[in-house]
Amino acid sequence: MRKTKKTLQRNRKIWKKSTAKADVISSDGFDSENEYVSTSLDQLKNHNQALIKGTVYKLQKMSSPQNMAYTKATIHVDKVISGDRTLQGRDVYVAFSGGLVSFDRWYANMSKPKDSNHEIFVKNDEFPMPSIGSKVITGLVPNHLDEATEYNDSLKQSGFTIKNSYALDIPRYNFWIKRPKDKRYKLNNPKIVKKNNDLTKELQKLTKQINRKYNHM
Repeated sequence: MRKTKKTLQRNRKIWKKSTAKADVISSDGFDSENEYVSTSLDQLKNHNQALIKGTVYKLQKMSSPQNMAYTKATIHVDKVISGDRTLQGRDVYVAFSGGLVSFDRWYANMSKPKDSNHEIFVKNDEFPMPSIGSKVITGLVPNHLDEATEYNDSLKQSGFTIKNSYALDIPRYNFWIKRPKDKRYKLNNPKIVKKNNDLTKELQKLTKQINRKYNHM
């Protein structure tokens, strides 16, 4: 079932209202550097449980570990490009980096005054928050929720289960987005796009391939 425009508009309105009064702060980006980055379609397909084309259907505040901020995103899987075909047409939960968090949670264990009612919106400079209605192409891998981590506790508190949720595979480098007014997919990392190195060139080449093959599917 394709999501109706009316439902997307309603979800946009709810998200806009929930974020309207939050103070916005910027975060440098992702911590981990030692990541396997797919630079070809074959690598993307082989490295994930599923490579999907989907629509960002809903965004919600979720529980986040101390000093971190995540957003619960519902993605409708419009097409499984490769991998687990049972995902076709399903809604899955993923955690986007950044989003709404209380002042106390973000600044936990730091010498800041307590203010649990004060909400802030954390913007990840390497992963601008995908807007509701955006089309995305990304790899999905299983969430290992049985591991005892604060992050997994936050996911479980926010309704994530092994059956209804997935982790994004390397969102820093392997996440493509086509926002509602865009005509083509692009990497959702403005910092990478500005660099002039071999990895950026390979990813730009892969982006062209993705647009050629999947932009009008």
